[in-house]
Amino acid sequence: MRAAVTREPGTLPAITTLPDPEPGPGEVLIQVDAVGLCGTDLKLLDGMIPTVTYPLVQGHEVMGRVAGGEGPTGARVAVYIPQACGDCRWCARGLTNICPRATRMGFERPGGLAEYVVARAENVVAVPAAVTDEMAAVTLDAVLSPYRALKVRGEVGPGDRVVIVGGGGLGLHGVQIAIALGARVAVVDLDPGKLETASRLGAEVGVLAADEGTLGEWAPDGADVVMESSGAPAGFRLATEVVRPGGTVVTCGYKPGSDASSDSMRLAMDELTIRGSKGGTRADADGALALIAEGKVAPLIARTGGLDDVPAFVQDLRAGEQVGRLVVRPR
Repeated sequence: MRAAVTREPGTLPAITTLPDPEPGPGEVLIQVDAVGLCGTDLKLLDGMIPTVTYPLVQGHEVMGRVAGGEGPTGARVAVYIPQACGDCRWCARGLTNICPRATRMGFERPGGLAEYVVARAENVVAVPAAVTDEMAAVTLDAVLSPYRALKVRGEVGPGDRVVIVGGGGLGLHGVQIAIALGARVAVVDLDPGKLETASRLGAEVGVLAADEGTLGEWAPDGADVVMESSGAPAGFRLATEVVRPGGTVVTCGYKPGSDASSDSMRLAMDELTIRGSKGGTRADADGALALIAEGKVAPLIARTGGLDDVPAFVQDLRAGEQVGRLVVRPR
């Protein structure tokens, strides 16, 4: 099969031929139809994820059709990324997203930037007919992550004022999710173009990072929930400054090795709640797909190409000028 292989950190993926994978007991062979690329792929290319070894077939936002193994042949499926151990205290509570022994497609295991990939049967998620291939591919990361951050970790509800720091893929999908949950939304970003997109998606306010003081006019008491998706230390500090007393900051963006800080007096005296949020659970995956099938969230797709486009797509991703996911169709 053809695949895009990252041979070592700091190099672009190279298109090469690999043996077709063979599913083992309890596994499914998937013919890959669509794979989303995101900012995490840049971290992988730069060698910033310590659990990863190279060479590596990247691609963790995967959708395809069952082609063999333990599954109904031809079924349209998306792949839930973490393959959890099933035996630890976190798995016992359904927190498969933070299982410390989990391996992930496109990280510790071969990913979907190939014609075929193997996944554990319990990790495949049926794709509703109303959801396109491209939408399904990006859902279990670009939509799942802000879905958990806002609905589960942030407990966003009707009437809440939600500020989203960072208007990238997670942030712009977060706008739609927060609105679907009944909230009012403001977005902070450095890029006016992303703020315009956020406005088209329903955000009431778009604020350039240098002008964050204007958020006080929109939410005089502060935001009920702030979702920090930029991963930048300045973004975290801003999040803790604009949340209301007793409010919640949820962080789902990250930059390995960077330190996030805030005013410790404010954290204590205003009883702020700070929560991390990583991906989502298997139950969250079903919830995210349901929002899309119901038309409440539309995954943002910037451009679609083939395997041969992967090196150029990676460079475009690093430039950061596109709005929405770059999607690869390997076949």
